[in-house]
Amino acid sequence: MSVLSLRFSRAFETYEEWALPQRKSADLLLGMKRVEGLSLDVGCGTGFASRGLKKVVGVDISKGMAKIYKDRFGKVLLANAEALPFQDRQFDLVISNFSLHWTNLKKSIPEMVRVCRGQMLIALPVEGSLKELGFPFPSEKVVLDLIRSEGVRVLESFMQKLEIPFKGWDLLKFFHYTGTSFNPSKEGVIMSRKKIEDMISHIDTPLFSVLFLSCEVKA
Repeated sequence: MSVLSLRFSRAFETYEEWALPQRKSADLLLGMKRVEGLSLDVGCGTGFASRGLKKVVGVDISKGMAKIYKDRFGKVLLANAEALPFQDRQFDLVISNFSLHWTNLKKSIPEMVRVCRGQMLIALPVEGSLKELGFPFPSEKVVLDLIRSEGVRVLESFMQKLEIPFKGWDLLKFFHYTGTSFNPSKEGVIMSRKKIEDMISHIDTPLFSVLFLSCEVKA
C-alpha cells in the first residue's frame, strides 16, 4: 500500500471513530428495510448504510470516501446525488443516510425516486439539529412535501433525536472529522476555528433531529 493510500485509510478510519450519530442513524435506517435486490447507496461515504446489503452500488462525490467504499463493497461511482448516472427504475432499494442535507433536495429527491423501483429509505437531519451552528437544515414539512409531490407513498415516518456524545474540544473534533463545521449558507466558506469555539461554548446537549422515511416507489 502506498503512503497516500495509508493516509486515505487512516483519515477515514478517524472519520468512523467520530461519526457515531451517523452510524446509529444507519443502523435505524437499515432496520426499516423491506426489500432485497439491487441497491443504491446515495452519498455512501465509507458505507455505514451498505452493511448487510448483498448487491449494492455506492455513489459519492468524495474520492477519498469512494476509495474506502470500493475496497469494502466493490462498485462505487463518483457522482452527484442531484444527477445520478443511472437508468430510470434501475434499483430495488435506494437508500441515503445523513447526506441529502448537503444537496439541493429539489434535485436529489426526484433523482432518487427516478432510479428506484421498490423501496426508498432516507435518514436526514432536519430543523432542530445543532441549531446553535446556524446550519440551514430543511424542515420536516419541506422534506415530506417534496417526497409526496413525486407521487411516492410514505410507508413509515418518524423523528429521532441522536445525541452527539462529545463536548468542548471533542465536539470541535467531531465537527472537523465529520464535516459538520461546513456551512453552505455562507457560499462555501469554512467557519474559522474561533467562530466554532464561540458557538460550541453555547451548546449544552449537541444533537441531531433526524427524520427517518421509508417510502414505496412503484415501478
